[in-house]
Amino acid sequence: MATQTIAPYTVAAARDMMSLEDISDQLRATGHPASVSTIRRWIARGDLHVERRRRKDYVSYTDILMAHQEAVARRD
Repeated sequence: MATQTIAPYTVAAARDMMSLEDISDQLRATGHPASVSTIRRWIARGDLHVERRRRKDYVSYTDILMAHQEAVARRD
């Protein structure tokens, strides 16, 4: 029987990682902007995985889009 390595973050997931500043810039174009501090609250609330690279925090853009969708739905 072959064993399979369980890797929580694949290469595809690594490509999805964006800096909080870049995510904030992207969300500004949606008409429902979110500041970096708001994104940090979503990360804490959702216990999302954050990677620190060269003094910047990176998080999955997909995860933030889901949190953004929930926040917008709560407001409307």
